[in-house]
Amino acid sequence: MKYDLVFEGGGAKGMVLVGALQEFSARGNTGGRLLGTSAGAITAALLAAGYSAEEMLAALNERENGKPVFATFMGQPAPFTPEEITKSAINAALHDINFTFIPQGLEEKLYSQLSSTLANDPKFRHFFAFVERGGWYAADRFVTWLQTKLDSGLWQGKPRHFSPMTLAEFFAATKVDLSLVASDTHGGQILVLNHRTAPQCPLVWAVRMSMSIPLVWNEVIWASAWGPYQGRNITGHAIVDGGMLSNFPIELFISDAPQVTKLMGPKQDCPVLGMLIDEATVVPMPRGLLVQVNINPMELQTVQRLLRLVNMMTTAHDKMVIDEFSHLVVRLPAGGYGTTEFDMSDARREALVDAGRQAMRAYLDRLPESTSAPRGPAEDSDARAQRLADQVAMRVLGE
Repeated sequence: MKYDLVFEGGGAKGMVLVGALQEFSARGNTGGRLLGTSAGAITAALLAAGYSAEEMLAALNERENGKPVFATFMGQPAPFTPEEITKSAINAALHDINFTFIPQGLEEKLYSQLSSTLANDPKFRHFFAFVERGGWYAADRFVTWLQTKLDSGLWQGKPRHFSPMTLAEFFAATKVDLSLVASDTHGGQILVLNHRTAPQCPLVWAVRMSMSIPLVWNEVIWASAWGPYQGRNITGHAIVDGGMLSNFPIELFISDAPQVTKLMGPKQDCPVLGMLIDEATVVPMPRGLLVQVNINPMELQTVQRLLRLVNMMTTAHDKMVIDEFSHLVVRLPAGGYGTTEFDMSDARREALVDAGRQAMRAYLDRLPESTSAPRGPAEDSDARAQRLADQVAMRVLGE
């Protein structure tokens, strides 16, 4: 059966989606329209490019210099140019400090030298990037990896060559209706990136923007060559992870409000299925794995507290729809895993993937045998449920 699929974001926890897709496709199911946020955007893009769950699993198992390839995505920030250093907030803050016992000319030279040292010394460059670029790490290695994946293997018997394509070109080549969610921090709005809303945006950079967890990776600045978004010029806007505004916007496939279908296209004659990364359900650890230590700067309590507050404030609308349409949602266990735990051991990764596989199996086994599709709300509540989906979708889109 064909389903419109929604993939939630969750950083490294998104590996659970691959296990779920393995069981989903093993039952003979396929994807129709695809909608993903953050890690879900990576999954959706690879699925749209014809990747099987087995190919995705092989990608998860790739290693580079003895480490999981995903660990390389948290890279050293690129060097700062002299102009960037001069215009930086850190340099401006230093110049606001006035030591009266130091001659002004010497003071200016001292602060400029200190700014340059912070920006270019590998030990301090992460901090400088954190302040100036919005993230502790660079994701250049991720972009290179995704480009390689989009140009590897075969698609319909021909070599894949999707990495240079815009969203419009990708849709024309594959006929897959792919939407990726990002957040415009300058405009304060959600971006649903697809061939309708941002046809000139490169596919690779649409994924890169959607996965850009704030504070973790450098934000992406929208380039003029990427064209407008829904006819609006957003050149120079800082774009980050779509989860900042909606991490699981399943309502965009459920709603048939005109403002929504303008972005998403008309509702399809197939069921909707959302794959939700459930942090409340702990993943069973394999026998023999007694202790696993994973310490990462972005998993520290201060950062996690901030992320939890943001998550609580921005995903209340997601929860309303999830509760109302729980019959359309597969809850995939991810408890006990860190958002940036990309360097997890093979045993932990296998346990996470298997948890996704088992959760999808249990969900599909519960479906009505006569339809092999999720049951809808009770007939007397259909109208109320639809109104809720419309209202939440409009709120998310800022309408």
